[in-house]
Amino acid sequence: MNPGGGAGASANTRAILIMILSGGLLSVNDSFIKALQLDGMHVFEVVFFRNLFALISLLPLYVRTGPRQLLTRRLGLHVVRNILQAISMTLWFWALAFLALAEATTLGFTSPVYTSIGAIIFLAEPSKGVRWLAIGIGLAGVLIFIRPGFGEVNIGVWMITGAAITGAAVKLMTKSLTRTETPTTIVVYMSLILTIITFVPALFVWTWPEPGQWLQLVAIGVVGAIAHVLATEAYKLGEVTALEPVIFTRLIWAAAIGFFAFGEFPGLWSWAGAAVIIFGAALLMRAEARS
Repeated sequence: MNPGGGAGASANTRAILIMILSGGLLSVNDSFIKALQLDGMHVFEVVFFRNLFALISLLPLYVRTGPRQLLTRRLGLHVVRNILQAISMTLWFWALAFLALAEATTLGFTSPVYTSIGAIIFLAEPSKGVRWLAIGIGLAGVLIFIRPGFGEVNIGVWMITGAAITGAAVKLMTKSLTRTETPTTIVVYMSLILTIITFVPALFVWTWPEPGQWLQLVAIGVVGAIAHVLATEAYKLGEVTALEPVIFTRLIWAAAIGFFAFGEFPGLWSWAGAAVIIFGAALLMRAEARS
């Protein structure tokens, strides 16, 4: 008998519930972002306010840890990383105006595929057969999803693809930074640099938000920060292999919120592509966890 088995199972259960809640909050966030753009707010402003209010919500963390977290010898990499992060975030937010929430979420699951390709090419990580199989399955799912040659490809698909690729580059840079920087230092520079970088393009399209839009903008920053904190707590509590499949419950949240809030219901080919993409991503994540 394993006397610790019950405790481990209980921790995994709590971690799974926390991760499901995190995914739901991220989908709620996406719905706010979509609604603001449909209401006429420019994506540049949405991105800026998201980062501004996220920065404000994290101020207690910065006060508690003190100025020592600003010490770094790799400021250049922090800047480049967050320029790419700003591009990835802007493309993702913009795509939500053109795609159903479930469609955008599905294509977002391809990010681990691009990250794995980059890790093999740029970090010289082992290129095992199962890795390439999972990558091939994920990319095949994308082709099923967009069906090139059978109709015009939605511009949102290209935006999400660009967001996933630049997001993969950000993850690789983050992996490099973690060798010398603390997680708090990375988060501090991320929130500071992103707020500054995204303020510049927002100036060119600036209009003051309406009262109702202010509430949504604050929610985007605060809810997004809470969702990421919950995800971190889930990984702290539970086993990675137990949490892998839970990530994909975000598609259920996105489909439900998209249907009730915007009347969205993706077509058959979108669901078929989603199934293949999720299978490939799950296979890749399991292979990464084992290695």
